[in-house]
Amino acid sequence: MNRNPKADRVNQKRYGLGPGLASVLLIFLMASTGCVSLLSNVLYVIKGKDTPAEFDELKGKKVAVLVSNNGVHTWDAVSVVLAKHINLHLGKKVKKIQLVGQDMVEGVCQDQPLGQMDIERVMSRLGADYIIDASIADLKLREGQTLFRGRSTSAVVVYKKGETAPVFRKSFSEYIYPSTGAPVTEMDESTFQRAYLTLVAGRIARVFYPYDPTEDVAMDAAITSAFNF
Repeated sequence: MNRNPKADRVNQKRYGLGPGLASVLLIFLMASTGCVSLLSNVLYVIKGKDTPAEFDELKGKKVAVLVSNNGVHTWDAVSVVLAKHINLHLGKKVKKIQLVGQDMVEGVCQDQPLGQMDIERVMSRLGADYIIDASIADLKLREGQTLFRGRSTSAVVVYKKGETAPVFRKSFSEYIYPSTGAPVTEMDESTFQRAYLTLVAGRIARVFYPYDPTEDVAMDAAITSAFNF
């Protein structure tokens, strides 16, 4: 099919969809609609050897996902997006996992004193075998006035029914994305925040299943190319 470059540029201007925005939204929409397998297929062309799961005891288990933002378990926009996408990845990648619904998790957690989450009590009320307690801190979305450039630190702790201490914990290095930034003219801040948090959720979730380490390189390269940096 023949394309009209001039018409394409007019349409991009009319609808506000520059090439950079299109690339970010493609990644975001694939993940936000649960199309994790589609995203994997897009990246298959440079697929490398999978990295083994760091914690692989969730198969067939009932699991609840909690999220804290700057040390507090709340259900703000950041926590909701992270919890949603961690669940999406786990549901797709971990065989026979049973995920506790986020509405139920939220209801139980809201009964806990602010900043004093009783994990053992929450696990008992949810009937969960494991709790994944993910955290994000120091979230920033801008680099100066002209670029979106997400950065944050994150961690994950796993609790098991019947155990008094965590059975797994990991702290992640600061995550900066995209490495060269994205022009603020390409999208609004809430859209960029959701896209960035979707990627953070993927980094946390893949602790629990094998993943292809080349995916990070492919995503960042795609964004960088789209913005012509």
